[in-house]
Amino acid sequence: MFISLRLKHLILPVILAICIISAITICIFVDSKPASLAASTSSDKEIKLPILMYHGIRKSTSAQNKYVISPDEFESDLKYIKENGYETIVVADLLEYFDNGKALPKKPIMITFDDGCLNNYTYAFPLLKKYNAKMILSPIGKCIDEYSKNGDKNPAYAQADWNTLREMLDSGLVEIQNHTYNMHASIGRVGASQKIGESDEEYRKNLSEDLKKFNERMKAELNITPTAFTYPYGAISKNSPDIIKELGFRASFDCSEKINHIKSEADLHELHRFIRPHNKSSAEILSKIE
Repeated sequence: MFISLRLKHLILPVILAICIISAITICIFVDSKPASLAASTSSDKEIKLPILMYHGIRKSTSAQNKYVISPDEFESDLKYIKENGYETIVVADLLEYFDNGKALPKKPIMITFDDGCLNNYTYAFPLLKKYNAKMILSPIGKCIDEYSKNGDKNPAYAQADWNTLREMLDSGLVEIQNHTYNMHASIGRVGASQKIGESDEEYRKNLSEDLKKFNERMKAELNITPTAFTYPYGAISKNSPDIIKELGFRASFDCSEKINHIKSEADLHELHRFIRPHNKSSAEILSKIE
């Protein structure tokens, strides 16, 4: 009996010490987990993200259609967004959320402009500054180079040049992404999709070379590397997504008109967008999904 009690007195402190050491070890492991693992926990909460898609802005009523709205219509959209608690974000904000756990607004929304029309600068840019709103601009590389050379500044048809893009970028309100260098309206294919009869190897080479060229031009002119690819016309071939990811793009945009429910970084590819046509306000679009 004496030996048994003595053993108990010896064993209990040992067990207690083991428990303490184990607890400390677990705490150290949790606190020292990699930043990437810690950041990944921020994706546990679903992000409900509506994205509006615009193209041109013109004052002429005869020019307004599915892809062209008036300056007043764009301003009404910005007013609605602000008055209804939305806050505009760009791709960089989403990446900060997933990489570093930086909080997003309670009601995030994206404004995107495709093609890079000069009238985006003429009419949309001043309104962004007025309402302190952000937008994502996806211009076409070859058009930028051409209009940087010819100097044409007619907002009815001209495209933005490098100086214009530089000014918009420097404002901190405009993020610029890749919309192909010269595959937007290439003969024989829809947007940047695979041509009929084009082998997978040829398509990979052609798409990769085009997008790399535009990335290189943006690095040279604007000192940026695009993080997202905007599919022209929303045309996506079976091999497109893998190529886009292999090229290092962390997000992409299509033209499917539905809201995004983002749970992980993988959901940043093929983000859906609602086109904002003339005579159908963003209030009509957003009220149906709120």
